[in-house]
Parts: sequence; C-alpha cells; structure tokens
Amino acid sequence: MNRYQIYLNPKSVDTIDNLTRLINLSRSQIIRDVIDKMANEYEKLLVKTEASRMKDNPLLKMAGFAKGPGKDISHNVNEIYLKD
Repeated sequence: MNRYQIYLNPKSVDTIDNLTRLINLSRSQIIRDVIDKMANEYEKLLVKTEASRMKDNPLLKMAGFAKGPGKDISHNVNEIYLKD
C-alpha cells in the first residue's frame, strides 16, 4: 500500500465519519473501499473502451485481427495459407 495525500470535501468527510461510528470501520478503510470499488468500475469501462477501439481499428481489420468471436484463425491455418 502506498501513502497519498488528497483533498476531500468536508461534507464527505463528515458523512464518512458518521459512517465510521455506525459500522466500526476506520475513515481510511472506508475511503480505500470506496476508491477500490470505483477503480474496479472504471477498469471495466477502460476494458470496454479498449475493446471498442481494437474492434474499430482499420489497420487491425485489414490485418484480420478484429474479426470478432468465433473467428479463431488458428483452427484453419492450413485453409488460409494453402489457399490458391
């Protein structure tokens, strides 16, 4: 774990502090949990965005890498390379 210094909205800190008393977790743990949850959601968005970019990349389409599911060329290599 690394240490970071951030600025937080005082109202958010008050809410977190009220929650700490209610559920008996530290302020730091609650902030880490919230950041981890949001980071996971943003990671999903990044994966979808990258997949979309790869799918729409004209160079990859020309090369045949972005054909979509079920088009695994490793199963029909001989058909591709031995084709006249």
